Order: sequence, then C-alpha cells, then structure tokens
Amino acid sequence: MKFRKLQRLLRVFFPALATIGLAAVLLATIYYTLLDWQWIAFLGGVLFAALLAFASRASRAEWLVARRSAQLNQAKERLAHETQARKNAEQAFLNTDERMRLIADAMPTMLVYVDAQQRFRYHNRAYREWIGLSPERIEGKMIRDVMGEMMYAASERAVAKALAGERVDFEHTHTAPDGSFHRLGVTYLPHFNPQGQVLGFYGLLTEVIDHRQAAEAPPAVRQFIDSEVLLTGNPVVVTESGGQTLYLSSITEQLTGWSNPEARLRQALERDEFCLFCQPIVPVARTAGAQTFYEILVRLQEEEQNLAPPGAFIPVAERYNMMPVLDRWVVRHLIEWILERRRRDPQWQPTMYNINLFGPTLSDPKFPAFVLHQLEARKVPPQLLCFELNEESALERLPDASRFVVELRRAGCRFAIGGFGAGKVSFDSLKNLPVNFLKIDGGIIRDVLTNPVNLAKTKAISRVAKAIGVHTIAEFVESAGILAKLQELGIDYAQGFGIGRPHPLKDLP
Repeated sequence: MKFRKLQRLLRVFFPALATIGLAAVLLATIYYTLLDWQWIAFLGGVLFAALLAFASRASRAEWLVARRSAQLNQAKERLAHETQARKNAEQAFLNTDERMRLIADAMPTMLVYVDAQQRFRYHNRAYREWIGLSPERIEGKMIRDVMGEMMYAASERAVAKALAGERVDFEHTHTAPDGSFHRLGVTYLPHFNPQGQVLGFYGLLTEVIDHRQAAEAPPAVRQFIDSEVLLTGNPVVVTESGGQTLYLSSITEQLTGWSNPEARLRQALERDEFCLFCQPIVPVARTAGAQTFYEILVRLQEEEQNLAPPGAFIPVAERYNMMPVLDRWVVRHLIEWILERRRRDPQWQPTMYNINLFGPTLSDPKFPAFVLHQLEARKVPPQLLCFELNEESALERLPDASRFVVELRRAGCRFAIGGFGAGKVSFDSLKNLPVNFLKIDGGIIRDVLTNPVNLAKTKAISRVAKAIGVHTIAEFVESAGILAKLQELGIDYAQGFGIGRPHPLKDLP
C-alpha cells in the first residue's frame, strides 16, 4: 500500500524534479566549462525538451480535470433527474396506495394481508371493526396474538396451507367478545414473488350467518363454535361448490352423531324432543299501549348435552323439506303453553308471541287452516300470534305469501317482515304483504353508530314505516349506545343480547 502511494507521488513530482535537476546541471556546466558553447547548447536542448514534456503533461492533466468535471456534472444532472423521478414515483405510489386503502376500507368484505412470518401487514376497516381492535394492536402482530388461541387453532392448518402456496376456502364460526357469534366464509390467497416464493397471503372474510339463528345460540354451543376443533381438531374446510353439504355433514355427523339426520329429526318431532325458547322484544320508548312481547325460538333438547347449535338441525330440516312440520310443532306447543299458563293463573294476561316461519311453510296451502283450527279449538285470541316472514323468502314466494298473510290477518293474526333492509331498501313488498311490523336486519343495526350508510337506512325505514302505520323492530341491539340512537331515530321496539338473552319459554313469568 505504501509502495503504491510512493509511485503516485513520483508520477506527480518527477517531471518537476527532473527539470530542476537539468537546470542545475546546466548551470554547473556553464561554470566549470568556462562557457563552452557546445555543452551549453546540448544541455539547453535537454532542458528545453524537459520543459516541453512538463508543459505537455500539465496540459494533459488540465484536459483530464476538465473532462472529469464535465462527466461529474453530467452524473449530477442524471442523479438529479433520477432523484426527481423517484420522488414522483413515490408520490404516485402514495396516491395510488391511498386510493386503494380508501377502496379497501369501503369494502364490506374484510381484507387482511399476512406475511410469511404470520404477522399482519394490512387490515381494512371492516376487519378492524369486526375484530374490535385498533390498528396499532393489529399491525405487525402475530396472527395468534390478534385472533386468540381458540380462533387461531381453528384456522392454523389453513394458514399453513396458504403459506405453502395453496389457495384455501373454508367456513369458520366463532363467538365475538360482545357475545354474538358469526359464521364466516374465508378465502386465503397466497402472494408470490417473481421467483415463485410465497411472501405471505391475502385473507378475505365474509359473514354468511343468518342473524336469526345467531341469536339462538346457547353458551355451550358458542364455546364449541369458538374453535370448531373440539372434536375433530380441524376447521370446517369446504369447496366453493360443495360447502353447504360438507358443513351440514360436519355438523350433523361429527357433532351430533346422527348417521341419518332425516330419520333423527322425524323421531325428535314424534317424541316431542324439541323445546321452545323466547327472547324479549321491548318498546324503545315507553309510550301508551306499547308492551314487551317475545320472539319464539325452537331448539332440540339434546343441544346443550351434544353441543349441537341451532344451525345444525335447521338447515337439515330445510334440506329434507321438514320446515312446515316443524312450524306446526311450534304453533301447537306455543298454544298449549298459553293454555297451561292460563290454567295455572286465571288472572294472567298473555302478551304477543312472534313466530318465525320458513319459506316452504308459506307455500303450504293447509297451514293457515291448521293455525285457525288450533286457535278456535283452544279459544286462544288470534292477536296473540305474530308470524314473522323473512323478506327474501316472502318475495321469492310472493303470491303464496300474499294469500297466506291475507287469510290469517283477516282472522286477527299479526305479521312482521324480518331481515328488512339486508339488501336494497325497498317498500314495494308492503304493497302485497300488509304487515304490522318491520324488523330491521341486525347487520344494519349492529353498525348504526359507526356506519353512516346503515344510519341513513335505519332513519329512512323508521320515517317511511311511521308514515304508513307500521311499527319497527331493531334486532341485534347489543349496547346502551345503540338503544339510545334507536330512540333518537324513532324506532318502536328493540331486540338483542343488550336487551335480553334467549331463555326457556317455561321460565317466563
């Protein structure tokens, strides 16, 4: 290293030193040769050549400096252009990223991105609101820490498959911190780099549960549903085409032990192995004439023992077209309970009872006659019964539903439309379905404090309902804040875990 430095110094100073040396030799020669012109001419020529070489080298050095300076200026200009281009690209990326985040936050579908280390790197507003955590408690955190042990255990295998590069579709049901439970359709999409390596995966989560069934779940059922792995150790993984069938099979065979679900349900009906539960529907404002009434829910007696949720036998009953039979069982046993309660206390004053009817029952031409016969035979006032029709099911069978409503309403029974506003809010159905109550879908009510669209929907439904003389019921009321907002909006009745949880009808005072 020192030798190289010495070489560089010699290349710089050697011409000057050589010129000075030649000048000294010339002077010494003149002095010792007594002005011998031959030596003086020879040494002068050598000195002139040395000076010429020194000037040439200095000129070349100046040329190199000028050339390098020009190159440096060009490099500075290119760097400035590249720096500005990078800033423009970064700004364009930030603008695009901001637009994408706005779009993602407006999506009703929950969207997350998880890296290869299973840490959250993106989460939209729908996911944050659903899981109930602030952004700082999600960003960069492990899946296990954000979702909790039970929920993580149910999806651990699906996460592993996604990080192995496989698309995964499955359904998952769990209980939220507020006590409500949700059934989700989940898709994990792997994210690859150009070399084909998995960098992480995108998760898309969509709620697919019917909130009417969610309200029925007993605590023991929710404990099972939180994990979905208590018996099998695996989540319920489904394909896009066969998900419902596989879900039914998983629930009925693995959880209840039913090898023949249809025969088991028919046996339960024959042996009266179902039981009635109820959930209160209370007036939001204590106005004159308003009173609490109850929604009637049906369960199997073995649910608590076998951890079979309401969603187990109801889809099976629908699949085997047993809903009209089950609805008859509910009507008959509710009327029998009213008679028994009246016998025990002649002074007892019954209220109104809301019975959910399923779609196929609306197309059963003999069902209205069955209801009227039960009421007349037991001398029960028809106004005690309010039949709730799901809006979507009623519209699918509009002619049948219209005849059904007109026939029983003429006798004195009351009617409600459930799940109202779940899609596009339209009051056209009321032209053919004269009802007494509109039950606003729980998906709207649950977010009425945070979602301006849902707030506007609720306000519009309340205003139009009052104009046409129909009472409104808000379901999925989970907090005092929601109840206060409903009172402000003029909603008539409220139902939900924040009002009262389902309990056996026999325990009703």
